[in-house]
Amino acid sequence: MRMRTIEEILFELVAIRSDTGTPLECDVARKIRELLDEEPYFRSHPEYCGCFERGDIFKRPVVWALKKGLGSRTLILMGHYDAVEIESYGLLKPYALSPLKLKEKMLEEGTGDESLRADLAGGDWLPGRGIGDMKAGLAINMHTLFSCEPANLNILFVAVPDEENMSSGALQSVYLYEELKEKFGLDYAMCLISEPQIRAGGEKGDITMYSGTMGKFLPLVMAKGVLTHAAEILHGLNSSFIIAEIIHNMELTTDLVSSDRGAFTQPPTVQIMRDLKTTYDVSVPEYSVLGLNVLFLGDRPPSSLLQSLMDICRRSMDSVIARYNSAFDFMRDRGFIGESSRKKFRGSVMTLSDLRDAVRDRCGGEYESFAADLDARVKSEVESGRMTQQNASVYIMKSLLDKSGITDPVAVVGVSPPYYPATCNEELGRDTADYTRGLSEWMKTRFGVGVEETSYLSGMTDMSYMSCCDPVSDRAFLRNLAIPEGVYDVPVERMARLNIPSFLVGPAGRNIHQAWERVYMPDVRERIPELFRRIAGIMDEPARP
Repeated sequence: MRMRTIEEILFELVAIRSDTGTPLECDVARKIRELLDEEPYFRSHPEYCGCFERGDIFKRPVVWALKKGLGSRTLILMGHYDAVEIESYGLLKPYALSPLKLKEKMLEEGTGDESLRADLAGGDWLPGRGIGDMKAGLAINMHTLFSCEPANLNILFVAVPDEENMSSGALQSVYLYEELKEKFGLDYAMCLISEPQIRAGGEKGDITMYSGTMGKFLPLVMAKGVLTHAAEILHGLNSSFIIAEIIHNMELTTDLVSSDRGAFTQPPTVQIMRDLKTTYDVSVPEYSVLGLNVLFLGDRPPSSLLQSLMDICRRSMDSVIARYNSAFDFMRDRGFIGESSRKKFRGSVMTLSDLRDAVRDRCGGEYESFAADLDARVKSEVESGRMTQQNASVYIMKSLLDKSGITDPVAVVGVSPPYYPATCNEELGRDTADYTRGLSEWMKTRFGVGVEETSYLSGMTDMSYMSCCDPVSDRAFLRNLAIPEGVYDVPVERMARLNIPSFLVGPAGRNIHQAWERVYMPDVRERIPELFRRIAGIMDEPARP
């Protein structure tokens, strides 16, 4: 049986719908396993491939395959097999998973996007859902595994689910790496993650190898106001006003921008904003919540940023109460309300840990059973799919506030999943220079493009879970998570024991996640596969004295 081409593998993977965060992902996992099982090496060595699943909500597995060399040095080829939805294709939806038919239809019907039309007419680009992000990368990884015949090097192929959602697959794979390391005596020298990239010089520009990725966390701020009828607004305080003021002071604030090695994060932005009323009535919302996207790098660890968020919340609460008093003065001076009706609000800001302590003090010996019941209820709802982890975090925070007996306005700061640690190879103390030596000159000779290393990708990827430089600090921060460890956790201690140097490098792509998603096929057929085989060849050489 002849070996499939990269393009053939790619078309088979794209043809299977794998919407992230759904059971559809399991369909493409089965296809990947089928392709592995058909390969002669793995038919002869079935013990070197498998599916690993550890408590995933949809039983989505990590699919792995190991081509075993004589030594312990191991190169990991990793990528994700989920993709975003196909609804955005509109009338072209029936063709979203058929790249050649989709290309034909796009050219026939026109798109109004001259850049897209030029790319498709030129013949070097192919469209399709997931073709760029990142089934092309998976096809490259799989073909590299099949075509390389190392003597000493081990090549470990790993395909994970859920990267576009909560990175369940990457979190599961930490346990798989530990298991395979012990079972087969592997030393993880480097990981290549074949995510698509948008190159500064276009598709003909130098290929970038990113040696790090930014961190991200999702702080939740829940405000409890003072309930009142909207016609008697000065007898209470609207929680949505508190949240709005916090947003006003947090959205795009450069106070929370961090930097490292010449890279800068984006300012924070709101991702969740709502009140918690379940029906309409004429009372003001007593509870409201916001969730922020906060990115970070080495100079500003998340615990430091959380303190800055607390400071912003305190200033915002003071501003809200000052605004209330100003409005009260205005209405009082015009005879609409008497001074005796003024509310002497004592607004406060606390962490979720502070709130738990307040509930514990109020409940006494009943607290442990209350907390255990709350955690069990949330775990059941999340595992059944009836509640997202973000909604579960909101539910827990509100339940604790209800139980606290706090009557004055308060803002509580907690954290919801997902949490992506910042990571950078330079911090690991493991030198990969020998494995990347001469790559740029070699690629220029072969393809006329160089290779450059850059410290950080300005986005979230599964690379965050390949290493951890400060597990103690990360674990302390994770205690701010609203939901229990049994529902969501980042195994930072295990990640620190592995500390696998990793690079993000893959084919050029455009309009990722959009209906015009496409990938640059010369990268898929030749440039990236040859780069990977070159790296594998260098790593297969005996260690230098």
